[in-house]
Amino acid sequence: MLEVGLTAVADHPTLAANGKTSSLKDLAQYFPIMEMDTGFYRIPSRQTVLNWQAQVPSGMRFIIKASQWMTLHKEDPEIDVAAQFNQLREAVSPLIQSQQLVALMFQMPPWFAVTATNVRYFQRVRRLYPDLPVAVEFRHDSWYLPEYRQSTLSLLKQLHFIHIAVDEPQTPAGSVPLVPVATNPDWSILRLHGRNYAGWQANQMPGRTSYRYLDSELLELADVAKQFQSQHTAVIFNNNGQGDAADNALRFIAQQHLDYRGLAPQQTTLF
Repeated sequence: MLEVGLTAVADHPTLAANGKTSSLKDLAQYFPIMEMDTGFYRIPSRQTVLNWQAQVPSGMRFIIKASQWMTLHKEDPEIDVAAQFNQLREAVSPLIQSQQLVALMFQMPPWFAVTATNVRYFQRVRRLYPDLPVAVEFRHDSWYLPEYRQSTLSLLKQLHFIHIAVDEPQTPAGSVPLVPVATNPDWSILRLHGRNYAGWQANQMPGRTSYRYLDSELLELADVAKQFQSQHTAVIFNNNGQGDAADNALRFIAQQHLDYRGLAPQQTTLF
């Protein structure tokens, strides 16, 4: 089953009730899943998560980004990383109880390469979260080199991690290949960053994710998503640098004739 969704709640003006800034309530009218990226900068409180739940139907599911300290983007001696793991567990506890949590997403930094130390870090993550769904996105291509690819996928399977495959421009440096392989029987994730080669090469926002997929490209990506041998595959559109993600996601749903039950009722007006 393909579950299509977006990231960055506020960045989809074409679906916003006010025509400017989209809300979770707006997006719940169209999509069954949402990636919440705010946790990367600051772990949400439990009350914040409860507020998210109050805005959406009970069947909507969430992918929650782990913080930048948990993913080793930043190091600060004043930050207790183990405490952050505990804080995030407490924050998402309402989603666990309601079976709305797809995964805690660990998007690793571009310099996080294949090393024994980094393998041990994943093992530590599993020890800290022995019973929670964890998804991993690599941003260093060494994990997918021919001599390491199978070991990488085997490690994810061993730890019961969800593999996040990505569609992104293939630049000389700073890109990983699209590898549509499931490592978890329940879920796989395909994140679509767009194909803006120049923006990706420059590594600047919003150009990095400014891209509108062609219809033919969406059809190709649907074929890729169907290759995952898992019960569910989340297809997350992250090409929102110029607000293209929502339109592309809706077009993808229409092309694949996906019919999601239990969405929030769409708002109507008299005029």
